[in-house]
Amino acid sequence: MKLNERSVAHYATCDSPPDKTGFLFKKGERNTAYHRRWFVLKGNMLFYFEERDGREPIGVIVLEGCTVELCESAEEFAFAVKFDCAKARVYKLAADSQAAMESWVKALSRASFDYMRLVVKELERQLEEIQDAAGAGGQQARPKPQRRHQVARSRSGASSSSSSSSSSLSSSSSAPSMTAVCSAPRSLQDEAQLVSGGSRENGVAWSKAPARAPPVPPRRFGASLESPVSPDTGCFSKLHDWYGREVEELRAQWLQSQ
Repeated sequence: MKLNERSVAHYATCDSPPDKTGFLFKKGERNTAYHRRWFVLKGNMLFYFEERDGREPIGVIVLEGCTVELCESAEEFAFAVKFDCAKARVYKLAADSQAAMESWVKALSRASFDYMRLVVKELERQLEEIQDAAGAGGQQARPKPQRRHQVARSRSGASSSSSSSSSSLSSSSSAPSMTAVCSAPRSLQDEAQLVSGGSRENGVAWSKAPARAPPVPPRRFGASLESPVSPDTGCFSKLHDWYGREVEELRAQWLQSQ
């Protein structure tokens, strides 16, 4: 991307919020004395002005491929911005206090895109570990339904075999009664009527359901399309925003609980 002096000056003084601002002492390149300048950090670009209300910056430092470290200097609370290139200029700066120096060193060290790329990779790695741990925990806590079904089938088979054996023993020991003989033809007739009037599936006779579908109720005019749970969600965009807020609240609660 090509940048000219006008576009850089516009970016330095536009309404976009800066990452950090404040006064620092800057050592000159030709004049080795320290001069008090107003610094504005936006992204990976460090602008400096002669005064706080300056219209245009007098210089800019692109914070890529550099390191920020403490240095020995006549000024107290001094630090330097060094680049990897051997012939690159070393910018020596100084703050008013120890707290201000530590704040500026931390902000400048985190301003490059290389640092942001490392942060994103680390967050992706942590997210993958959390997802793997959650998936492993869900698989361990999830019961095995096949094992339960097998146990239930074995229990039902044992109970049915015991009941059948007891019934066979009772039937063999006792003689058949006249009421059972008389009621048998009646049950056969009822079963024949059920089979003829309907369908039989899995040993159970079912009556034929009417093929005619129930009528659709008429739509009431003037009825509200809004959700009873979330009011004012008649259109899809409002409903999307409503659920988005709920998801953000749940995510904030989850982060607090961690």
